[in-house]
Amino acid sequence: MQIHRLNMHPARPSSRVRGVQVVCQYLAGGEMFLRWRIDGAQQVLLPGYAGSGRADDLWKTTCFELFLDLGEGRYREFNFSPSGRWAAYDFASYRQKSGDAELSDQPTVSVDRGDTIVSGVVRVPGQALAGASKGAFTAVMEEEGGVLSFWAPGHNHDQPDFHDASCFTLDFAPPEQR
Repeated sequence: MQIHRLNMHPARPSSRVRGVQVVCQYLAGGEMFLRWRIDGAQQVLLPGYAGSGRADDLWKTTCFELFLDLGEGRYREFNFSPSGRWAAYDFASYRQKSGDAELSDQPTVSVDRGDTIVSGVVRVPGQALAGASKGAFTAVMEEEGGVLSFWAPGHNHDQPDFHDASCFTLDFAPPEQR
């Protein structure tokens, strides 16, 4: 099990969120279990439950994200909404979308809210991770008043850019390949 702390982009500060972290654990069959924890989440807006399934534009509000480097400039982006919806896109190169990622099994998303903490749980099927060597966990937080903050392990630009391959610094090789 690994714990990754995300950093807020300084150009897009949060109102109240104090921290975002992700716990990552591989399960049997290569499935990835992820738990995002948002501290200081009193004003974080969560989209209402919409059932499981694909949806676009999830990143425009509170959303958990996963980027996977597939090699040779190719990468995959996942968006996981507290609504239960998810998206998976393949890119041939930087911001050059090549289509929806074809997944035989769907990710699952659930969320719990406390007074000051929001916890989001995601299970990503092992086949959706195939070919990934490294990547990044990221998050978008929408708070009351339309405040959007962007969270990642590191930020290399004046404005948030989760698609920049220099941000894909975490080892995503399955445990048996490390």
